[in-house]
Amino acid sequence: MDEWSLPGYVTLRELGRGGFGRVVLARHQASGTHVAVKYLTVPDERFRTEFREEARMLRGLDDPYVVRLFEYVEQPQGAAIVMEAIDGVPLRALLDEHGPLEPEAALAVLKGSLLGLGAAHHAGVVHRDYKPANVMVEADGRSKLIDFGIAVRSGAAGQSAGTPAYMAPEQWAGAPASPSTDVYAATCVFFECVVGRTPYQGDTAVAYRAQHTSGEIPADQAPPPVQALIHRGLAKHPADRPPGALEFAEELETAATAEYGPQWESNGWRRLAEAAAGLAALFPFAALVAGTAPGAAGHVGGAAAGKAAGAAAGKAGGAAAGKAGGATAGKAGALTKILGSNAGVKLGAIVAGVVVAGSATTAAIVMSRHQPKKPKPVAARIELASYSRSVAGLDLREARYAHVSGVRDATVQRKIDQALFAPLDWGIVLMQKQDAEANPPCTKPTILRSQPKIGINGPHLASVQYALPATYCSPLDYQLPRITVNVDLRTGNVLTADEVFRPETLRQDGLATLLNRVSAHVTDPDLHTVCVRPPLRHGDFFQTTALLPGTRPAPPRISPFFTAGGMVVSWSHAGSECPYYAITLPYSEVRDLLNPQIAAELPR
Repeated sequence: MDEWSLPGYVTLRELGRGGFGRVVLARHQASGTHVAVKYLTVPDERFRTEFREEARMLRGLDDPYVVRLFEYVEQPQGAAIVMEAIDGVPLRALLDEHGPLEPEAALAVLKGSLLGLGAAHHAGVVHRDYKPANVMVEADGRSKLIDFGIAVRSGAAGQSAGTPAYMAPEQWAGAPASPSTDVYAATCVFFECVVGRTPYQGDTAVAYRAQHTSGEIPADQAPPPVQALIHRGLAKHPADRPPGALEFAEELETAATAEYGPQWESNGWRRLAEAAAGLAALFPFAALVAGTAPGAAGHVGGAAAGKAAGAAAGKAGGAAAGKAGGATAGKAGALTKILGSNAGVKLGAIVAGVVVAGSATTAAIVMSRHQPKKPKPVAARIELASYSRSVAGLDLREARYAHVSGVRDATVQRKIDQALFAPLDWGIVLMQKQDAEANPPCTKPTILRSQPKIGINGPHLASVQYALPATYCSPLDYQLPRITVNVDLRTGNVLTADEVFRPETLRQDGLATLLNRVSAHVTDPDLHTVCVRPPLRHGDFFQTTALLPGTRPAPPRISPFFTAGGMVVSWSHAGSECPYYAITLPYSEVRDLLNPQIAAELPR
């Protein structure tokens, strides 16, 4: 068919071409946003139907750790997808160029990937083909997940599919897909990042299957601090692994902070950015400025890319994986179909630059037969940072706080940052006041630690809970409360209990219902009795009188903290009797108690 272009987009350069279409780097005229546009000119209706179904399956997936699709358009001339253009390089390229990564860098990659996989699992989708070629490392060292070429609905059974070096035991048996399948693959990649090779090798698909299903877990070949994570993630039976990517990310965060300190993630990003800088010539926008095409094939894309079914980039766990891949990969990724099995150099160039691998990484697709919509703003991303300012009388070297990036409205971003920093700020003010009035006077600084935990993170709701352990300048049997912050990412407003719950929930009958549902999950009756102090009261969910004169109001005694696993109802107040007590309720048990707008933001 004749070539065609979407109205409203200016083509900047062609990135690849094949028998089914072409891929270009373009600029959206209305917003100035750079995007990758894939034009499909496929007369085969079966292919279009397959692609359309994949788009429907992943519609609504919008996460900062997953490359986004802005639009899917069909016109008489063909179909086109408009996706995010990423200025970065594949993790595969970094590993081929630099070899093993330092543990902090590998952990940073794994955490980002787990958060991206968790977003897919939240949408009911299992990736099934996580590997280094499907992870992009950006210029700042952060990563994004791409390529949902053989993704399926969670729980769906089917033929063996994936890349042999990273396939979980249950994949080889054709068992139903589950989030723990992706956890296994992510752990294989993590092992490769720290050791320099995949955990299992083989010359044939049969050899790979034997190793994955019955081979000894080679965790002892990795650095000791991460061996336990590898044992968990590579367990042969899904039930012995973390149940999902987000749960594994929480375990990773705990282990990494304990071993490498609170700065581990920022250190990891820095080292990844330094490694990626060595491949800067392959970045699409650098190439655009230079007026040259992004990198050719070579080791970056890999000659095997066009040969292995569904593989988007070169060595998938060694040369043998490319040989075994054709026999076991199942349904080929859409990019292989678009550019053809002899794409070679063109595919390498794409993988080295703008992300268009696999099935076009169909995230957040908008099905449309009309003019393309303006690409959506970059999603907000909640991250942790270390507090670096000096405060008289306090030692804050172990204090961390949450902040946001990616919000286009600077005023909203400032409001969100102020809201997320407020718990640490509250603790600083309180400790300064307390130390100033200490009798006898302090002779050493109070150590105030701050340990924020990120729960739900977008698209419109962020939930963060702070623990504030402290070592006082004088002996005190006293603990600060935990503080939960729920923020509307569209406005930057802190959500109060009146905005989180339905009005009737905070009345007498509604509070009794909430208490009954909490009580059904009690495992420690004595602690429950001490901390809960029934009945629940409306005022328990709102700020109270300041703990010390001249300081700010104390946080609510009861707060809802929204996590991937459910709503955590937490009791906390300053003192020593019951500084913290929490019960997690599945979302199926609390949706009817919540504001419908909040309920719509939560996992199902």
